[in-house]
Amino acid sequence: MRRLRPDELGDADVWRSHLGRKASMRLRLEGDPAHPFTEAVGVVQSVRTDESGTGRLVVVNRQGERREVMLSDVLAAKVF
Repeated sequence: MRRLRPDELGDADVWRSHLGRKASMRLRLEGDPAHPFTEAVGVVQSVRTDESGTGRLVVVNRQGERREVMLSDVLAAKVF
């Protein structure tokens, strides 16, 4: 297990080095002050940077559901 450092969380290249590995992450959740966080657990399937420069990753959970996550919303992460 490796806990990512705060300076690594938003780095698409760091996430690309973990493609195919299981990750657990705490994410910022907008619009609900009573519940400002959520989590994602699954295999890092892809990492991309869109035309605006926003980094995104796709995580696939155990049920095969894909979840796209903005790297700027990742507050903490562990890679297994």
